[in-house]
Amino acid sequence: MKYKIKELLRVSFILPLLFVSCTKDEDPKLIEEQELITTVVLTLSDGATSQTVRWNQDSNNTPSIALQANKSYEVAVSFLDESDPGAVEDLTEEIKEEADEHQVFFEFSGASIRFSSRQGDTTDSANNPLYINSTWTTTSSGTGTVRVYLIHQPTTKTSTNRGGFGGETDAAVDFTVVVSE
Repeated sequence: MKYKIKELLRVSFILPLLFVSCTKDEDPKLIEEQELITTVVLTLSDGATSQTVRWNQDSNNTPSIALQANKSYEVAVSFLDESDPGAVEDLTEEIKEEADEHQVFFEFSGASIRFSSRQGDTTDSANNPLYINSTWTTTSSGTGTVRVYLIHQPTTKTSTNRGGFGGETDAAVDFTVVVSE
């Protein structure tokens, strides 16, 4: 009987210590999941004509963009989650709202095209353009590709190549570009 009382006393002293040492983390970390981007849409207009090209993760085709040499085009890019056709989610507004954490970048190869921000583009808190709305200017005919990036948490927003931005790639999508005379 003495043995049971001693054991009960020992347990009664140890149990409260266990409860005190197992407290909840007072500063939990917020884990934000990255959005699923299944579709990238480019809408291009030269003022007289417009075209919309779509890339979807389920397609094996590389969409093609047809442009004319020595012209400027207003370009809008949209990012969608179409994984549930009954509840398509346009992520573009959320990306605009989180402009400090995102950067759109266009990487042209084989086609002479320059891009710049245009009126109506979103800027971050440091007044850097997001390039959701941009102007593409063609200089000569040729065929090439444009890779459209959505970069999350870039370390800089003034690079001229993808590697210079740092951060993570939320989307990297290729489009064929054909610039005709």
